[in-house]
Amino acid sequence: MGYGARLAYGCNIGAFFSGVASTGLHGWLWIACALLGVWIGVRLRPLFGLEVERPAATA
Repeated sequence: MGYGARLAYGCNIGAFFSGVASTGLHGWLWIACALLGVWIGVRLRPLFGLEVERPAATA
C-alpha cells in the first residue's frame, strides 16, 4: 500500500480530506466517484460469485 500511495503522490483518503478542507471541487468529485464505484462494485458481486452468505436465523 505504501508503494501505491507513493506512486499516486499520496493516498486517496488524503485527496478527499484535503480537497474538502480546502473547499476544492476535486474532493467532492472524488467522493461522488468513490460512492458510484462502490455502488457499481456491490451490484457486480453476484456476477463473480461473491454473494454474501447469510447465517440461518435461530429462534
